[in-house]
Amino acid sequence: MKGLDLYNDDKIEESLQAYNRALELNPNDAEAWNNKGIDEGLLGRYDDALVSFSNAVAINESYAEAWYNMGVIYDYKGYYMTAVQAYKKATQLNPSYQKALVRRNADTDIVMARSLSCACSDPIILV
Repeated sequence: MKGLDLYNDDKIEESLQAYNRALELNPNDAEAWNNKGIDEGLLGRYDDALVSFSNAVAINESYAEAWYNMGVIYDYKGYYMTAVQAYKKATQLNPSYQKALVRRNADTDIVMARSLSCACSDPIILV
């Protein structure tokens, strides 16, 4: 709860420290891993955030929010296809997870636009 209170007060570094302490006490706390990942993402530590979200879903594979948050980080890193897969998992676990559905569709559009533009960039030769 201390980490969440600090997060709500925009004290992200302190919040991260609180989650680190909580995880020292209980390394199997999926919610603490997820919240730690959120803090790391806000601090621009994207690779660390991915590790934290991965730990959260390793503990609780049905943690839709952690899957969603993982997708957000993959978006920031420009890995849209991987983000789509994370959002897909979140929406499979929680079909009414609207944010995940919206981002999944947006990233699918990005991926499809790239693949279509690659196919269309070949010169057309008329015989």
